[in-house]
Amino acid sequence: MDELIQRVAQRAGISPAQAALAIAEMLSYLTARLPSPVVGRIRELLEDAQYPRSPDGGQGGVK
Repeated sequence: MDELIQRVAQRAGISPAQAALAIAEMLSYLTARLPSPVVGRIRELLEDAQYPRSPDGGQGGVK
């Protein structure tokens, strides 16, 4: 996850903290709009990386 944060920060020209927030929001957005199995797979792939969670715990409106 740190690599993803650094890449987003570098490419977007923002701080790592801002990149982490952007990634957390993106994950929240995807969680609210994708089918549960897809979200589950994304979370599974990122689980070891301890990705940033949104204030709602990253649950969003899972379908």
